[in-house]
Amino acid sequence: MRTLELIEDHGLRIALLGAEEALESDPVRLYALSAQDGVGVLRVVDPPAALHADLERAGFLVTPSWVTWLAPVRAADETFLAAMTSGERSNVRRALRETAKRSLRITVHAPLSRAVFDDFLGLYEDQVARMRNGSSYAASWREEIAADPDLYYVVAARDADGELLGACLCWDQPELSITRIAFTAQAAAERQGRVVRALYMTATAEARGRGREWISLGSDPTLYGHITEPGLFGFKARLGFRPVPTRFLQPAEPDQADAVLSLRGLTDPTLLLSYAAPGRPAAGAVGTAVAGDLPVPEPALRLTVMSAAADVDLSSHRAGFLAGLTTRTVSG
Repeated sequence: MRTLELIEDHGLRIALLGAEEALESDPVRLYALSAQDGVGVLRVVDPPAALHADLERAGFLVTPSWVTWLAPVRAADETFLAAMTSGERSNVRRALRETAKRSLRITVHAPLSRAVFDDFLGLYEDQVARMRNGSSYAASWREEIAADPDLYYVVAARDADGELLGACLCWDQPELSITRIAFTAQAAAERQGRVVRALYMTATAEARGRGREWISLGSDPTLYGHITEPGLFGFKARLGFRPVPTRFLQPAEPDQADAVLSLRGLTDPTLLLSYAAPGRPAAGAVGTAVAGDLPVPEPALRLTVMSAAADVDLSSHRAGFLAGLTTRTVSG
């Protein structure tokens, strides 16, 4: 067997290999990599659909590389809130009451100016610096926003002194009837996420006012516990959003097959969102009505919770859209 290609990604060592190589390799040798080379994940990029089932039997999980979280905008705030879990609905209402009590001003800045974007980016990069494996993805959007500022807006929350406490950068896609809340940031003192919830409600109202049918809570890698924290999965699900493979909206995002060997470079627990059935789901036309009221196909997804502990509390990871929720014991 040839030497594997090893890459470092935000503290996680990943071994890349082809699908046939993954199936022909000695499993004992592959899993020994976690000890001798510090490899946390084996990955096959864009595996052929015909080999998905074989890869699953070999211990890999076939996943979208990224998922995009979508929800219908609905006719009014109350019907949008009704799609959330009861606990999250209460959290949002509490957030709105607290925002009013604190006399915070929440404003929509559209079209997006360079000055407002720079204010947002400063808050966002402060937040990224506090994260375990943070990466400033928003900074790379500067040129695109400058080229067409009418497609972007920022929803910002400021106190009476004008200090920016929270903001989200939104990307309007009228051709898809989707507004994406692409990036969100909050000040270090805003730990309860209440400002963020108020921002989301304002962003959704703005999307509704623009005649959009769908609101997106951004896109995430399907491995929660690396760049994104595992709690983000449950947070988005409780808000009534559902994940769909990003490749249905951005075809350049391929599927992949992952085998997690150890939790080096990952949190404990780590979550992996994968297809519930082998085979590559076909992409449908955006805007076509599909089951679940989303504008793109919604293939059945399952969640695997990986931990060094044999007994893991799954209560915070449950979601009605999941076709399965399982655990795997992985070395720490």
